Amino acid sequence: MKLNIIAVGALTKEYKTLYEIYNKKVSFFSTINLIEIKEVTEPNIELKIKKETKLILEKIPKNSKVFYMSLTGKKMKSEEFASLLCEDNLTFIIGGSNGVEEKYFDNKICFSDLTFPHQLFRVILIEQIYRGFAINNNIKYHK
Repeated sequence: MKLNIIAVGALTKEYKTLYEIYNKKVSFFSTINLIEIKEVTEPNIELKIKKETKLILEKIPKNSKVFYMSLTGKKMKSEEFASLLCEDNLTFIIGGSNGVEEKYFDNKICFSDLTFPHQLFRVILIEQIYRGFAINNNIKYHK
């Protein structure tokens, strides 16, 4: 199974440590190809969004089913999210702090109405990926 996470920005040491804890757990089921996009330095927010979206689109692996993590996306329970992990070649996208041009993304997922720091959200996403694999493999992590 191929899983990709495309995210704008890099993790600080503290968040990277948390991310790696879950990445190690996920590695029993799949490898995650993490693609980090350098945050664009641009004072014009509209132009910044366009540039970052272009960089993201260029990095999406061929034939990958893409899910953009968005406040306007579909809300789902962990079990429904887990069912996504039965497919191969998935890409989850975490845009920059100003978002992306959402018109390019048909599949959108919303984990919460709350706003999270992007670094923390990357940890939340990989935790949910692990939780999904635990559900699919009947491991007692998910209650």
